[in-house]
Amino acid sequence: MPLVNTLDILKDARDRKYGVGAYNVLSLDQAAAIIRLCEELKAPVLITVPAVLEPYINFYDLGFLTRKIAESISIPVGLHLSHGQNIETLKKCIDSGFTSVMIDGSILPFEENVKLTREAVELCHKYGVACEGELGAVGSTTGEIKSTMTDPDEARRFVEATNIDIFAVSIGNAHGFYKGVPKLDFDRFNQIKQALSDKRNLFFTLHGGTGIAPEDLKKLISLGCPKICIYTEMCGAGKEKAFDYLARHPEYSGTKDVPELFKAIISGFLDVVRLDVDIFDTKNKALDFLGNNISNTRFNENETAVNKGFLSSEIIEKIVREVILKIDLDK
Repeated sequence: MPLVNTLDILKDARDRKYGVGAYNVLSLDQAAAIIRLCEELKAPVLITVPAVLEPYINFYDLGFLTRKIAESISIPVGLHLSHGQNIETLKKCIDSGFTSVMIDGSILPFEENVKLTREAVELCHKYGVACEGELGAVGSTTGEIKSTMTDPDEARRFVEATNIDIFAVSIGNAHGFYKGVPKLDFDRFNQIKQALSDKRNLFFTLHGGTGIAPEDLKKLISLGCPKICIYTEMCGAGKEKAFDYLARHPEYSGTKDVPELFKAIISGFLDVVRLDVDIFDTKNKALDFLGNNISNTRFNENETAVNKGFLSSEIIEKIVREVILKIDLDK
């Protein structure tokens, strides 16, 4: 099916109390592999890319590749930008066909965050793209950023002032590998949810899902947080697979060495996705997906760069032939 409005995916997940993995990718083949695996598992999925990785992955190519694969399979797929820092990056992703984008002004003072987020929302809604905002900094476990919990009263003011579609909250979660056992503040989440109980078209998301106990993730999903962001765990698994492969093949032996290394890394990513699909209860949810249930569905693909011909037919053919068709999940 064509790319699906991110909000439609989140509404179906929230209504049926399952979670949707928002998996950060850093290459076109990784994105393709995750989508193909989720097709095998019949699991709705969000392919995401953090803005900080823009030097490593071309947003236009990612938009086209994701859209092309989605058209050839039966599961709902959305494409999301995570932690966008400026309006220009959001514009690039909207032009690339993303179904949702995030503007992250969480480290700014409240009023500045509101101003930046409101500008982003106005841009996104003009082109039918969902917009995510964040209040309360989701910190780093490396100590680079101090986490600040989301205040329920400020949450109400923030959402009303910005009209965001997806709300990233800070309730004890952080990016990276946790040094201790993370403790999610479920009481705080319920207070935030209660403060926004009349905002039925608002959806919650958790960043920093790596390392949080499966039972806590399941509980949070049951409380109404359908979007769970995963990245660090996949990178850790991919790196372990890479070290293992290099330990077994320390010397260059031929043209298949590097492709086999790439395959090993991706297999680590896919191991994590398989586990999460089970934890989030996402498997087979695509079989009876109830799309187009958002009363204010806005997604309109007619204004995207994909339809403006930014990608040549030669590039399209090359991507399809060399990236999509060569992925073999059984190896």
